[in-house]
Amino acid sequence: MAQEESANTAKAQAFAERLLTILNDGALCLMISIGHRTGLLDAMRDAAPSSSAEIAARAGLSERYVREWLGAMVTGRIVNIDPARNRFSLPPEHAAFLTRAAGADNIGVFAQYMRCSAAWKTRSSNVSKKAAEFHTPDFRGFMKSWRKIAGSPCCHRWKATFCR
Repeated sequence: MAQEESANTAKAQAFAERLLTILNDGALCLMISIGHRTGLLDAMRDAAPSSSAEIAARAGLSERYVREWLGAMVTGRIVNIDPARNRFSLPPEHAAFLTRAAGADNIGVFAQYMRCSAAWKTRSSNVSKKAAEFHTPDFRGFMKSWRKIAGSPCCHRWKATFCR
């Protein structure tokens, strides 16, 4: 009996860790979406290690919010930091999949889908199940974003790779 309880505890702990990973990765996906949408990832591509103020200036954004975004991206190991100089950089190996220069390899495009999907699902969960009520401006915005993503070279490459 004690052995069974120990196994159940280990399974419960493993599942709890998996859920925390899902939550953390979901939040990181939204941060990637912000970086793609605002051009922060593009502003960091090929740049020397920079302060949050320098990155904000290149992207035309508020330094305060860029600093907070960088904190999440460093925690998620997407962006590197030199803590002694407080300088941030996007490794070329990461930029190869997160910037517009990546073309069809830009996975950052798909982060937009997750952001749009989360926003639409949040709003749609508050309406009744009548089909007519799902044709709201929010849903049209979601579909417009999805059509843009679905028509991208990245999406075609993804479908060819994973949807066989």
